[in-house]
Amino acid sequence: MRKKKQLVVRSAAGRGRYDRQQPSGERYDEQRARFLSAAADVFATKGFADASVEDVVVIAGMSRRTFYEHFDDLSDALMQVHEMAASMCFRVVEERVRAAPDPVAKLRAGVFAFLEMLSQHAPLARVVFREVRAAGREFEVRREATVARFVGLLFEGVAEAHVAGIASRAPDELTLYALVSAMEAVGMRYVERREEARATEAAPALTELVIRAFR
Repeated sequence: MRKKKQLVVRSAAGRGRYDRQQPSGERYDEQRARFLSAAADVFATKGFADASVEDVVVIAGMSRRTFYEHFDDLSDALMQVHEMAASMCFRVVEERVRAAPDPVAKLRAGVFAFLEMLSQHAPLARVVFREVRAAGREFEVRREATVARFVGLLFEGVAEAHVAGIASRAPDELTLYALVSAMEAVGMRYVERREEARATEAAPALTELVIRAFR
């Protein structure tokens, strides 16, 4: 069984309190991790539009002053949560793809890993794929950049399959964008229905969808 990758955060010792014996760099990183975890929880449950700095600092167990040592404002916190979550998801998917032995196995591994990440990190998935859209054009651009990274990874795999004679036609960006968007939509359907534990059951159908698109 694969070990879950997740953002590990120590429980808050009390508002505005932390281990002052920690080196300053470690203390800063711990504070940031606690804020990111708290912000992700707030954005996922309340939505960005209804969230407040106070909501975040209460869950994080730290002060507003400390919050503003890490973020410019709530929008900055949303951006950093998005960057952290999107990078983590892409890294895991890429690792699984690189480890697979052939183009079809790479595709299966990548699709399964993507759905598995949504399943294991549903609150972060809501932030990356839902709340960012509601936060304005600047954040929608960031989401598009995230989707583009997955499109690029899929493009590479289909191109390899085409060279190997497994795919009958070369990849094109529009088709791949549609396929990645379909994977996102299917995964988020499970998340929004609170059925994220079942998300990976869609992996075979989505894998077959990609194969048929370039068969």
